Amino acid sequence: MDLNKIKEDNFEVIGMVAHYLINHSDLINKEMIEETVKVCDVSSDEAFFLLFCEACGLDIGSNRHDLDLAMRYLKEGIRKLNKEDYINNPYYKNIKVKENKVGNWEFKYERYKPYEAFIYNDLIVKDNFVEIPRVGYFEEEFEYLAVLENNNEWMLITPNEINTMKPVIDEVKGNVVTFGLGLGYFAYMTSIKDDVNSVTIVERDDNVIKLFEEHILPSFSNKNKIKIVKSDAFEFAKDMEGYDYAFVDLWHDVSDGVDLYLKMRSMEKENIKYRYWIEESLLSWIRWNK
Repeated sequence: MDLNKIKEDNFEVIGMVAHYLINHSDLINKEMIEETVKVCDVSSDEAFFLLFCEACGLDIGSNRHDLDLAMRYLKEGIRKLNKEDYINNPYYKNIKVKENKVGNWEFKYERYKPYEAFIYNDLIVKDNFVEIPRVGYFEEEFEYLAVLENNNEWMLITPNEINTMKPVIDEVKGNVVTFGLGLGYFAYMTSIKDDVNSVTIVERDDNVIKLFEEHILPSFSNKNKIKIVKSDAFEFAKDMEGYDYAFVDLWHDVSDGVDLYLKMRSMEKENIKYRYWIEESLLSWIRWNK
């Protein structure tokens, strides 16, 4: 196994995907899909794949290296998502927030355009350390809740949020503590589980707590299970007892998460099961950079 070559390919693919998402996420549209289906005699899914590869600068028709990257990484990583899977999610169905402004904060419903690309889940990491970014899209417009601070997106409930938290939500039971509140997605989804007794939320930001308590918590069906503690996460983690699971979600992405992740890992207690948001991506960064 040539780890240097794998690292090089990983970085090349993740770099080109990131460039596309930052600069051209809504480049592909319905007309382009229909034209590619007609000209190339392929399905709409295959048409998106071909257009995405082209937009990323890959010449899969005549360049063997580009074809190899496309087939090993993008073919598995790109996925058309089913809108119904998300709009039928309990949080989407039951937590209704009106668009409004509260000081510097704003509740707003943002939208993905048809065929707009985005990261929909954490990395797929193969046994040989090949790391596949998961790029999703919908065929129709998709609406999601966002909170903006001074017109900058701060907290979102997107397919990525739902998919990256699902394995942890499915697993936890008993008394759960979560570090980081956000829009309360994790707290809500765990609180409606019969095998979860309590959900303690540790959050240090007064504004985030106020927004949650006034605009989101009233829609919770099991508010009696929820307890909010205003505290620094690491101060609280020093002496916490009586919890079965701890879920840590203190970062926006890998760029600000690695040090926080490692710090909390060093504070783990033997009788509590710890789970971390986007852990595969965090471990990837540590694997190649530490």
